[in-house]
Amino acid sequence: MQHIHTLPMTPACPTITLADFQKAIASRDVQFHLSAPRYARRKILAAAPDHCPLCRSPFDRTAPRSFSAPVIATCVHTFLGGPLTVDNLFVCCRRCQQSRASTDLLTIPDLPAHLADQRLAVLQLSQNHPVSLPKSATLTDVRQALAQRHAMPRSRVYAAQPDDGICLLGVSRRYGDHESKGLAHLLARLGGTPLQRDKRLTVYALTDTDFRRVVWQLIDANAWVLGIGRRSQPRDFQDFWWVSSSSVSELRARKVGGVVVPLHVSATREVGASAVRMRRLAERRRVAREREAVEREYREASAAYEYWMATRRSPSAFPIDPEDELAIVARYGTACRRWAEAQA
Repeated sequence: MQHIHTLPMTPACPTITLADFQKAIASRDVQFHLSAPRYARRKILAAAPDHCPLCRSPFDRTAPRSFSAPVIATCVHTFLGGPLTVDNLFVCCRRCQQSRASTDLLTIPDLPAHLADQRLAVLQLSQNHPVSLPKSATLTDVRQALAQRHAMPRSRVYAAQPDDGICLLGVSRRYGDHESKGLAHLLARLGGTPLQRDKRLTVYALTDTDFRRVVWQLIDANAWVLGIGRRSQPRDFQDFWWVSSSSVSELRARKVGGVVVPLHVSATREVGASAVRMRRLAERRRVAREREAVEREYREASAAYEYWMATRRSPSAFPIDPEDELAIVARYGTACRRWAEAQA
């Protein structure tokens, strides 16, 4: 069952000071621990393999507090909008979990294909902003539009768009990874002026026009933008940046928590050259990751198949279970097909 987050509605904001903006962020940018139900944790741990999928090191189940002990981790951190469901859980070693923290799985070298697929599936159930699609868009159209955003690492940004037009963007250093936070800083600098910077938070000031452009560039780069304040009377689709939902159906219907999001008028927001370049770069990275995953699976399946054939030819080898033999042959066939398709 899909879990839908309940988020506080972003308040209307005639004006906002830097101090009020920082205070609002401080109340939200706190470290907290959310844990899945005990039965879910037990189920995930029981089904875990013998090695960590991130570093490939074997688990040490005899010392629960050791760095090699298996622990529950989330594909998408709850602070980045990830749902607290079994679909969002996997097992890795304590060392990898502590090293990764809330970093997006995309930043981990040689990420296993099954975790990459799980991450994409979970992001469809995470907090997402509206997409600029026509009224006739289907659920598949919405999912495809979200998947384009999800090709980049997830980040978290704070924003306020008051009625007086002096808008603010805040980028925290607590959660996320260097790549996504670096992108948030870059986009904010392109349209805004740094107001305050310390070891935890950087705040930028933007005009209303620049804010509307930059905030949607951030959203298209897979940022989850948390609203600190919004306009009292939103004018069009772009002013509904603060709306997010973990329900694809709500995003398709453009009705989230009683708020009706108007259709987007394409002429009001053109896609800039920088955004096009970022999307092309993200697509090339996605294709490269998929190709690497296919080639890795082909090598592993080929090795298992060759070992099985050698075992069959050896009279002294211990026999393999028939179901395991079928699984080896099926895996090899699938891997060969995917490899051939990737080479085409």
